[in-house]
Amino acid sequence: MYVKQIQIGKFRHLKDIVLGPFPTPPPASDLVALAGPNGGGKSSILELVGHALSNAWSLGWGISRSFPESSFEVTLGLTPDELRLLRQHTETAPPYAPAEKVLEQLMKEPVYYRAFNFPAGEYNKNPPLQNWTHELVTAALRNNYKRPLGFFLQSSRTYRNQGFDRNKLFIYEQLSKVDHVWSLAFNTADAQYQDMFDWLVQQPYHYFRRLGSYEHRKTLGQLNPNEVRPADPLVPYDELLQKLFPGYSLSMGKQEIPSNLFVNLPSGEEVPFADLSSGEKEVFFTLAFFLRNDVSNAIIVIDEPEMHLHPELSRLLVRTMQAIKPGNQIWLATHNGEIIDEVGRDKTIYITRDRDTRTAKATPATDESNAISSLRDMFGYSGYIGVAKTMVFLEGAGASADRKVFTRLFPEHAGALKFVPAGGCDTMPRLNAALTSLLESTFSWCRFYLLRDKDYLTAKHIEKYSAHPSGRLRVLSRNQIENYLLDADVIARIETDIFGRPITTEDVSRRLHAVALALTGEVLREMVAFRLNLLFYPQDFSIGKILQGQTVFESDGKWDDVAVSAFKEGLEKVAKSAVAESQGFVSSDGVQTLISDCQNEISNAVAGSSSGWMSMFPGRRILEEYGRKYSLGKPPVLQNCVINELAAQPGRIPEELRSLVATMSNGGSFEQKTESK
Repeated sequence: MYVKQIQIGKFRHLKDIVLGPFPTPPPASDLVALAGPNGGGKSSILELVGHALSNAWSLGWGISRSFPESSFEVTLGLTPDELRLLRQHTETAPPYAPAEKVLEQLMKEPVYYRAFNFPAGEYNKNPPLQNWTHELVTAALRNNYKRPLGFFLQSSRTYRNQGFDRNKLFIYEQLSKVDHVWSLAFNTADAQYQDMFDWLVQQPYHYFRRLGSYEHRKTLGQLNPNEVRPADPLVPYDELLQKLFPGYSLSMGKQEIPSNLFVNLPSGEEVPFADLSSGEKEVFFTLAFFLRNDVSNAIIVIDEPEMHLHPELSRLLVRTMQAIKPGNQIWLATHNGEIIDEVGRDKTIYITRDRDTRTAKATPATDESNAISSLRDMFGYSGYIGVAKTMVFLEGAGASADRKVFTRLFPEHAGALKFVPAGGCDTMPRLNAALTSLLESTFSWCRFYLLRDKDYLTAKHIEKYSAHPSGRLRVLSRNQIENYLLDADVIARIETDIFGRPITTEDVSRRLHAVALALTGEVLREMVAFRLNLLFYPQDFSIGKILQGQTVFESDGKWDDVAVSAFKEGLEKVAKSAVAESQGFVSSDGVQTLISDCQNEISNAVAGSSSGWMSMFPGRRILEEYGRKYSLGKPPVLQNCVINELAAQPGRIPEELRSLVATMSNGGSFEQKTESK
């Protein structure tokens, strides 16, 4: 079974929304992601799916809702296999008067409808037939699948530290019944977790009891001819745990009568399941739910599957969820970019509120504007997902490392800012149109900024970046984000306290300067290459907004010569400037001049008491070489230690970074700034 379509006339702040139609799930389970900010309406849509599967709409249901004027219809689709089971059920089950009409309707089109106060829908054309269909389908699939039509895992999931109530050993048969499993499909998260925990804890006990009985009867020669040796029911769960976390395994612990669920760690230590991290428990519980309930060919609804999860663990959860059982349609309401990456654009729908009306709207990811689409193509969904945050694109050769530094130094701004790696400076020609449009606009309550490393940019290039009219593009005053980590006092304390090698701040400063001197050849090479690359990258021939919104082709079939001439003049000016600048470096004199200029800049930066090298030289390389030379671990051990120290003492974070982050978090504009500090 799967959701074919959802039509919402009105439900809370959801209004006039249509989702679908969705295709029949393939043998590998299908995914549908609802993404967007909190309060957008994702969970409300999941609730409608859950109610469509769990019960019929009724007057009592309508009265109990906070919006009695609600209006919606959910179309449910059946697979060919389910139609076959339905026919078999009607042949063997007690006579059911409307069965013939139901089958006739489903043979025409294998869908039926669940609706509430939706006059324009299909349900309203024949409500009794649709209700009969739901009753018959529910009975047929329940008897054959031995489980409900779907499941709902709510976002209130918690994993309490608890022991096992041994009295539940005596109700094991009850926990195995279909009615019990059915009752948990749309139950509270606590009840679902409690059931899973109780089920797993007592599996070894009942397995050994069955195994002992089997061996005893085998010894007495009392086995039935077709009786087979009982299989360990924990094996699938143990294999799942080991697949998720290599080296982990389930354990009975040192107990004859079960009291808890235990896990063996790669270290050899045995710990209660409750001692695992929140992320480990979340992933294992969610996926074990599929095994416990034999979830296949069903509709699975999971609100915020990313809770407690590291990005890579989020991706692993989605991949395993899709592969663990076949034929499911899995609905995910998420804020997580990595999960959206895994789901894919064609299965992602953005649910956001209109800025003016505050009503929600649904935007399939495939309907995005060209500018937004190009950014998603380059950065992935994790780069930009429109979740009511300010998006800060980080442009530079080490943009991914920059994100780590910003997020760890400024955790208090995590709710307001999302830092997005945008690649090296070579991406700018490709991003120019899309990024420019974003910096000058908002989308789904997002504001956009661009920060880029200074690298080896000239003052002329920095001025060009900083002059962007949006006021939201800024070049850092130092080569890389790691240059802001070159704090001699902090490094001295790290060497003294963490590595047990007492050293003064002055000695660290001298060592850092010596490392910089050793890098002068490398810096000269990279600076010259960088500036030549700037010159010979594909030229940017954009000339502002000339002709924008202007009609230059008249109704009489003639061009506006004056406007076109102005355009030509602007383009020729830009082209001549680019050609002249390039030709200046074609000769050996031009290259020599560039090398000499770079040499002079480097000399001034390292000469005497100058500290210019701390801004000009690549901070990442300085820290790497410092750590290598003085045996402070492999990269990025020293960088991480400095980040941790600065995060613990925010007052030591350089004022420039603190000011930039505060400006972006408050939605402000950057001052135009070209000088290097």
